[in-house]
Amino acid sequence: MLKLNIITIQLFLFSLILNSTQALAISGKEIKDLIKEHLLIQGITSNPLIRESRQFKDCDHKLNIENPYDSFKTVIVSCKTPLKWQVSIRTNAESKFQTKSKSKNSDNFKNIKLVTLKHNLKKGELIQESDLKFDFRSNSVGNGYFIDKNLLIGREINQNLSRGQIIKVRHLKERFTVVEGQTIIIYADLNGINVKMDGNALQNGHLNEWIKVRNNSSGKVVEGKIINEKKILINF
Repeated sequence: MLKLNIITIQLFLFSLILNSTQALAISGKEIKDLIKEHLLIQGITSNPLIRESRQFKDCDHKLNIENPYDSFKTVIVSCKTPLKWQVSIRTNAESKFQTKSKSKNSDNFKNIKLVTLKHNLKKGELIQESDLKFDFRSNSVGNGYFIDKNLLIGREINQNLSRGQIIKVRHLKERFTVVEGQTIIIYADLNGINVKMDGNALQNGHLNEWIKVRNNSSGKVVEGKIINEKKILINF
C-alpha cells in the first residue's frame, strides 16, 4: 500500500511538470546521430566512427560541430560549459553536393551535372520536383551545389531565386527536427514507469537539443530533450 502511495505521489508530481530538468550524460549514439543530421542538412550522408556506448560529460547548451576540412571526413564536436571538452570523429562522409577543388590546375569540375531551377521561386516557397532540372556547368560555380534532386524536394528557400539558378546550401532555410507549434509527445521515466502525454513545441530545435514544450493537459511549460521528430524526453 505504501509503495502504491509513493507511485501515486510521483505521478502527481509529474503531472505538475516542474520547469527544472536534470542533465544526463551524452552517449556516443547521441553524438553519432547529431553528426549525421548536421551533415545531412548540408547534403552529406555519413556513418561516424564512434562507439555508441561511450559516455561524454553533459552539455548545458547546443553541442558545437565544426568541419575543419573541405572533405567533411572528420568533424570536431565540442562543449564549452559546464565542463569544456572536445572530440575529433571520422565521419565516412559521402557528399551529395560538390565542393570546389583547391587545385588551381584541376579539370575535375568542368561540365558538372548539377541541380538548377526551371523557373523563378519566391522566398518561403517549398521546392517541388517539378521546379528542378539538371544543367551542365563549368568549374566556376563555387562550393555547395547539389547533384541529387531528392535532397532538395520539400526544402524551403530563404531568398528569391531565378530561373536557371544553381541551388546551393546557403539558399535553403535551416531544417529543424522539431518546429515551433508542432504537436509532440512528452515522455518521462519515473522509477521504471513510462509516462507520456500530448504537448506542443514552443521552440524550434535539432536532434538532442533542449527546447521548451507545453503539456496540453496541465498547461505547464517544461524543457525537454529532442529524441526524434515527435518525441521529447523530460527528466526530474
